[in-house]
Amino acid sequence: MQTARKDEKRSKVPTLETGAAKLLLKLSDADVSMDKIIELVEMSPSIAARLVVSANSAWSNPVAPVTSVSEACNRLGLNVVRTTTIALAIGQSFNHRSCPSFDAEQFWCTSIIGSNLAAELAHTVGVEPNTARTAALLHNIGLLWLADYMPSETDESFIDAMRSAEHTLGQCLKQHCGSDRQEASLYLYEAWRLPEALTGGWATDGRSLAELIPLCEAMATEVYAETPLEDSCCPPDDGPMCGAYMKQIRELPRIRDLAATLF
Repeated sequence: MQTARKDEKRSKVPTLETGAAKLLLKLSDADVSMDKIIELVEMSPSIAARLVVSANSAWSNPVAPVTSVSEACNRLGLNVVRTTTIALAIGQSFNHRSCPSFDAEQFWCTSIIGSNLAAELAHTVGVEPNTARTAALLHNIGLLWLADYMPSETDESFIDAMRSAEHTLGQCLKQHCGSDRQEASLYLYEAWRLPEALTGGWATDGRSLAELIPLCEAMATEVYAETPLEDSCCPPDDGPMCGAYMKQIRELPRIRDLAATLF
């Protein structure tokens, strides 16, 4: 792809909803209370509405209709509210419908599973769980952007990757779009001026999140494909990774329902 064309596409970075960066920061704070989260969510009508819809869905299965943001948040629980609100705050900035090969269910399910795994395994690399959760959720937002602003090129990349066992999706994106997922994500971080507290510094820290998040992404892909533990990338032991993997396998039907409701 010509440099001028790539630069033209890169100039079309969507704008985050007002207050989204502040909301993301607060959601990544280990000490933030549910009351504060509810207050912040209420400032974003689109996110608030989606959470209320989710709290009333078959996934949540409420006894009585949920009619307020506070009820919805308390019904869903702190970790689900953290994860889904971050995903919604970012995801609503993009429209992937012009890229037929982009699988929204798979994208959001693996993103949610990966973020859950990162939060559960954060202690193994000495990272605060909510920092790991947010960094994992933001890890692949570049793919959303490419599917939105380079739909034809991204579609070609998916098709080529599916047809060839020799080329990864990242390599195909490089060829057709000029950027892979990681490069596109980093560009968004810079364009949006997101603080390192949100991205977790995973791209530069070679010892902690930079190793954990790609592993969680690989595990999430296997969970979504319902890969048996013995055939997964988990170490063959009964350590924390195996426990976290099996927990997400058990949660997969609920995560699928949640993704279908929200996205």
